[in-house]
Amino acid sequence: MTEPTYIVSFWLRRILVPIDGSENSLRALDLAVDFAMRYGSKVTVLHVCENCNDKEVEEHVKKRVNGRIVYDFKVLKYSSKESSVSNEILKHINESTYDAVIMGARGLSISSELNVGSVAVSVALNAPTTVILVR
Repeated sequence: MTEPTYIVSFWLRRILVPIDGSENSLRALDLAVDFAMRYGSKVTVLHVCENCNDKEVEEHVKKRVNGRIVYDFKVLKYSSKESSVSNEILKHINESTYDAVIMGARGLSISSELNVGSVAVSVALNAPTTVILVR
């Protein structure tokens, strides 16, 4: 039997988790927490919003993490006249150094017929790093 390797730990040192409060985004957070517990990943939770109650989202995150890891929580406010959620996430990724982005495949959109939402598609196609979409 060979010794286990921890190559995955190098792929997942710094993880970004965009959160919109949807169940899919919270499941993405669960996966990031698991990776952090297994591999020592540093997790940053990012909430991008225009007019939002970021304290409510932060409380959801706090309950979901339940003290299992230490994480950073960041809020980016934007104007829909000048940008979009996906543009703000991509800008943040490009300004920082992340090894992976873990996000919900579909957020709070009204149409339940979509398997993957527009923000997830845009980030997955344009991010310069690994993107894991969670359903």
